[in-house]
Amino acid sequence: MSGSTFTNVHKITAIVGFVATLPLVFFVATNVLVYELEILPAWEAPLTHPAILLGGCLFALIVNAWSLFDIAVSTTGRRFRVIVEFTAHKWNLMAFAVAAIFLSATILYLFVENMSHAAGA
Repeated sequence: MSGSTFTNVHKITAIVGFVATLPLVFFVATNVLVYELEILPAWEAPLTHPAILLGGCLFALIVNAWSLFDIAVSTTGRRFRVIVEFTAHKWNLMAFAVAAIFLSATILYLFVENMSHAAGA
C-alpha cells in the first residue's frame, strides 16, 4: 500500500468516527443546554434511539481502533504470540477519544440514574 493511500484510509476512518459520534454529541449538548443550563426551550432532540446514539459511538471506537492498532498473531508449536503495535495518528486518536469520552459519560449517567431510582432517591 502506498503512503498516500495509507494516509487517506486513516483520514477516512477519522471522519467516519467523528460523523458516527455526532448524534450522541448533539444529544448530550442539547440536553445540557435545555435541562441543566436552561438556555434553550424544552424540545425533543431527534435521533434519540439508543441504537443510533450508543451504536454510533461503538462503531467510531471500532473503526478508529482499526486504524490505531496493528495486531499480529502467530503460533509456533505450543507458543502463541500476540504482537500489538500502536500508531498514533492524531485525528484517529482524537476521534477515538471523543467517542470513548461520550460513550463512557453516557453509560455512567445511565448507571447512576438507574441506581438512584432503584434506591428510591
